[in-house]
Amino acid sequence: MFRFQGSLSMDASVASVWQRLIDFPAIPTWEDGVLEVRQTSPGPAGVGTALVARRVYAGRESSVDCLITAWDDGHAATMSIRGGPIREAFVRYAVVPGGDGRAVVTYSAEGEFRGAWRLLTPLAGVMGRNQVRSNLARLKRQAEAPAAEPAP
Repeated sequence: MFRFQGSLSMDASVASVWQRLIDFPAIPTWEDGVLEVRQTSPGPAGVGTALVARRVYAGRESSVDCLITAWDDGHAATMSIRGGPIREAFVRYAVVPGGDGRAVVTYSAEGEFRGAWRLLTPLAGVMGRNQVRSNLARLKRQAEAPAAEPAP
């Protein structure tokens, strides 16, 4: 089983960061390897919401099914992921106040690879932490960017 996590403080409110995290179609703008995310169940996001994502693993495109299994609106979401090289993984994004109007985002993952991908399990922690650092840095740049001026 692999496990890893990462956190980053952002000069943005918890509410604004949370809105970016649950804007599923926009995830590819900050999460490396994600080509598309679509919600496949009706209604607002919450426990039981189903999504499908197109991802690239080692240069190969895969489709993964995601199901939100825990939801603390405005603060945290956990989802089960299956597909591609992943037998099953649970990932969680959490956003908490960091003081002075800042937000601290934490991403954690644990799961198992399928087939020959299991050979990567010993490296998954290092590779995962590096990817999380990079993804959170992109999310931070977006969250801290000045709001666009409205068109006249």
